[in-house]
Amino acid sequence: MRIRSIAFIASALALAAPATASAQDYAAGLRCYEFNDFGCALNQWMPLANNGVTRAQYRIGSLYAEGTGVPTDKAEAYKWFAIAAAKGDRTAAEAIQSIGPTMSQAEVEEGMRRAGEYRAMRGRRS
Repeated sequence: MRIRSIAFIASALALAAPATASAQDYAAGLRCYEFNDFGCALNQWMPLANNGVTRAQYRIGSLYAEGTGVPTDKAEAYKWFAIAAAKGDRTAAEAIQSIGPTMSQAEVEEGMRRAGEYRAMRGRRS
């Protein structure tokens, strides 16, 4: 019985480790952002976004929408918002509603194309 308990605890800790690391990396990105180190924030959030963390995807979209630490690129912002929104992130869905009217039809189509291409490349994790 004791061996089963130890095995269960070890399994639970192993499963929790990626979530904890993800939360720590996201928080590190927020700290970078708060100190106006936007390149650092992007570097913290991009691996998370590529692993399907919607709040990181939303944040990256926000950087591109605002031109914060990166050149303003509404199509790229739309891409990240669309990826997060497709996974149920309501804030990202609201961001699409907000940024969409400020974009040309060509920019919206480009953002949609990029999102589709990204999802096709990344598969289910995105």
